[in-house]
Amino acid sequence: MEQTNYEKPFNDEDESSFDIMEWVSYFFHHWYLFVIGFIVSLGLAYLDNRTWLPTFQTAGTIIIDEGRTAVGNSSQALMQGFGIESGYRNSNNQVIMLGSYDLVCKVVDSLPFLKVDYISKGSFKTRNIYKSSPIIIQSDYVSPEAYNMLFKIKLRSNGTYTITVEDNKLFSNLSLQGRYGQPIQHNLFFITVNNVNKFMGNSDIYFRFRSRESLVSDFSSRLNFGYVVEGSSVLQISLISETPERDIDFINKLCETFLEDNLERKNDAANKTINFIDEQLGVVSKSLAVSESEMTNFRQSNKIVDVSSHTSDLLSKATKFDTEQSELKLRETYLDYLTKYLKTNLADGTVIAPSSLGLNEPMLLALVQQINDLRTQRNDVSPQSPYYNKFNKEMDGVKQAINEVVKNMRVSLEIEKTDFNRRMAQVNKEIDELPKKELEMISIERKYKMDDNYYTFFLQKRAESEILKASNTPDNNILDKARIMSITNSGKRSKTTLMFLLFGLLIPTVFVVLKELLNNTIRSTKDVEKNSPFPLIGAIRHTKSTDPLLVAKNPRSAFTEMFRVIRTRIEFIVKRKTNIVMMTTSTESGDGKTYFSINLAAIYSMASKKTILVDMDIRKPSINQRFNIVQPNGVTNYLIGQNSLDEVILHLPKVDFDLLPAGSIPPNPGELIRSDKLSELINELRKRYEYIIIDTSPIGMVTDAYSLAALSDVNLFVVRNSKTNKSFYKKLSAQLKLDNIKNLYTVINDVMDDGTRYSKYKLYKYVYLFGYTYGYTTRKKKDESEKYFHYYEDDTEI
Repeated sequence: MEQTNYEKPFNDEDESSFDIMEWVSYFFHHWYLFVIGFIVSLGLAYLDNRTWLPTFQTAGTIIIDEGRTAVGNSSQALMQGFGIESGYRNSNNQVIMLGSYDLVCKVVDSLPFLKVDYISKGSFKTRNIYKSSPIIIQSDYVSPEAYNMLFKIKLRSNGTYTITVEDNKLFSNLSLQGRYGQPIQHNLFFITVNNVNKFMGNSDIYFRFRSRESLVSDFSSRLNFGYVVEGSSVLQISLISETPERDIDFINKLCETFLEDNLERKNDAANKTINFIDEQLGVVSKSLAVSESEMTNFRQSNKIVDVSSHTSDLLSKATKFDTEQSELKLRETYLDYLTKYLKTNLADGTVIAPSSLGLNEPMLLALVQQINDLRTQRNDVSPQSPYYNKFNKEMDGVKQAINEVVKNMRVSLEIEKTDFNRRMAQVNKEIDELPKKELEMISIERKYKMDDNYYTFFLQKRAESEILKASNTPDNNILDKARIMSITNSGKRSKTTLMFLLFGLLIPTVFVVLKELLNNTIRSTKDVEKNSPFPLIGAIRHTKSTDPLLVAKNPRSAFTEMFRVIRTRIEFIVKRKTNIVMMTTSTESGDGKTYFSINLAAIYSMASKKTILVDMDIRKPSINQRFNIVQPNGVTNYLIGQNSLDEVILHLPKVDFDLLPAGSIPPNPGELIRSDKLSELINELRKRYEYIIIDTSPIGMVTDAYSLAALSDVNLFVVRNSKTNKSFYKKLSAQLKLDNIKNLYTVINDVMDDGTRYSKYKLYKYVYLFGYTYGYTTRKKKDESEKYFHYYEDDTEI
C-alpha cells in the first residue's frame, strides 16, 4: 500500500534558528549558578568596598593680572625696567611657571613635614595620617636606599619604640630600639622620634622617607590648572588625593612662593640699578673727600674765607660747566656699560634701562626693553627648542641695532664735548687772568663742587630707586586659600558593586553559553530537525526507571502516551492499522533503541496480542539480558536451519507480546542477514503477526540495517538526547539520504523534562501535533489556553 510522502512536519511553523525560550530554559536549568554568582559577587563587592577611601579635590584660586605695572604713571618712564618683563606678565607663561620644576622644588623644600609619610594600616584600609600622626620624625641624615622603604615603628606607652623594615628582604632582620626624644643612628638614617600625643598607648605606625625628587614628581603629576571662567584671569589650582590636608598646605605654599618669586623678578632690575649706583657712589665719595680736604687745607693755610664778586661769577660759570661735564661723563659711562654688557654679560639678567640714569633717548629705551623681553622668552624654552635659536637670532639683530644707536650717540656726544670744551676754554682763559691765590682757590672749589654735585645726583637716583622698589607689589593676588571642594570618587562603591554583580552574572552566563555551544550532542528536537532530512515523528521523555516493560506497567502515564503518539503516527504513515513491520536502529550503541523497541512492542501489544519483537542485533544481542532469559537459540539458528521458527519464538509470562531472540552469535553475521532465508522469515512473521518490531544493529556502526530496511514498512532511527554525537548524526543522515533509504523516520529518546512549562511544551507539542486532535479539553486560566489530554491521567515522573 502506498505510504504517505512525509517531509519535515514543522516547515509550516516559522521558527527562527535562535530560540530565546530555549536559551531561557538553559539558563533557568542552571539557576543555582546564578544564585552562587550573585552571592559571591556581593561578597567580593563588600570586601572591595571595605578598602574604599575617599579622594578629595582640593583647590585654591589666584588672580593673574597681565596689565599691571610696577610703578605709578609719573615715574614709569624714569624707572622703566623696574617692573617685571612683559614675558613674565603673560598669563600662559605664568601658568607654566606655577608648575615649573624649580618652583615646586622650592615649595617641597619649604614644607619639611612632607618628607616623611606617616601611614596607618587596618584590616582593610591603609591611610596617610598627615599631621594626625602621634609621632614626628626629625631626620638629620637619610641614606639613598632608605627612601621609599616602608618602616614599621611599634610604639609603647613606656616611652620606647622599635623600628623594623616591612618590605625589604635585605634589611628584614633590622630591629632598632629607641626612646622618644633621643637620637637614634643607623647606616640607613639618623633620626629623632618625638611623641606629640602624651596619652598614646601601644600601637603600630608605618612611615616612609620621601626623597625630594619623588615628592616633586608626585605633586607635579597631580597639579591641575584651569581658569574658573573662560576668558577670566582667575586661575584655579587643584590637587586630587586621599590626603586633602597635605594638598591644602602644598597649594597655599605654592601660591605664596609664586608671589614671592614674582616679586623677586620684578625687583631684579631695581637691584641691579642700585648696585650700579652704589659702585659709582663709592668712586665719587672718595673723590669728594679728597677735594673737600684740599679746599679746607688751602683756606686754612692762606687764610682765605671768600673770593671777590668777579671771581665768584667766574666760579659760578665754571660750576655750571662742571655739572654739564658730569652729565656728559655719566652718559659716556652708561654707553660704555651697555657696550660691554652686550658683549659679555647678557646672560646675567636684565639690562639696566637708560632712563634710570637720566638718558631719555626713545630709540635706545625701546631697544633695551625689546632685548630684555627677548631674553626672558628665550629663558622660558629649553636650548633644544627651535624657538631658542629663533630668539637668539632676534637678540643678535637687536644688539646690532643697539650698537648702531650707541655709535650715533657717541658721535653726538663727541660733538657736544667739542662745543663744551670750546666754551670751557673761554671761561678757563678768564680764570687764568685772576690773581694766583684766587686762581688756586677757584680750581679747588670747582673740583669740590663738581664732586659734590655728582655725589648728590647719585644719592638722589638711589633714593628714587629704593622708594620705587619698596612700592613694588606682586602682579598677582591670592583670591581664595586652598580648601576641600568635593569628593571625586563618591560613586565608586556603587560602581564597584554593579561591576561585581555584572561579573557575577556574566560568568555563569558565559559558562552556560559555552557549555551549550561546545556540547556536540543532540540536545533538542530542533537539533534533530536541523541535522537530519528525515522527519521527526516522536519524542520519548527521560525516565529513571530501568524496567524494560515500563509502558505495560504504567499504561496511563505521560511516558506511555508518547509511545501511543508514535504508534498513531506510524499508522498515519503506512495508512493501515495492521500488518506493519517496523525496524529500529541508531547511530551507535547506547542510544536506547532496544529499550525503545521493547516498549514500542508493549504499546502495540495493548492493541493486539499478535505482536512480536525480533532481536536482529545478532552481533551484540541484549534483549535476553533485559528479560533475564537464557535462550541459546534464536534467529541465527533459524537462518542456518538448526531450529524451526516455532522452536525459537518465546512466549514469556506477564509479557503480552512474543519474543524472537537473536540466538547464537555467528561468525559471518553480515552474510547471514543478506541471505534469502531472512526474507522468508519476515514473510512468515507477517502471516502470523499484525505488528513486527525488529531491533537491529546500529546503522552508524555496521550495515546490517540496510538489508532489513528494504523489508520493513517503517524504519525508525532512534537518537538519544545529550548522547548522540551531532556531527556524526548529521553525516550519517546525509549518507542515508544519499543511499536512498526509504521510509526512514526519526525518534528522539531520553528528552529531559526540567519541570518548566516551556520544557513541557517542547516535550508535549508532538503529542498535540502528531496525535489525533480529539480527546483534549480546553480551560481558561489567567487568560492562557492550556490543552489537556484526558485519555491519560498520571503525569508523575517514572
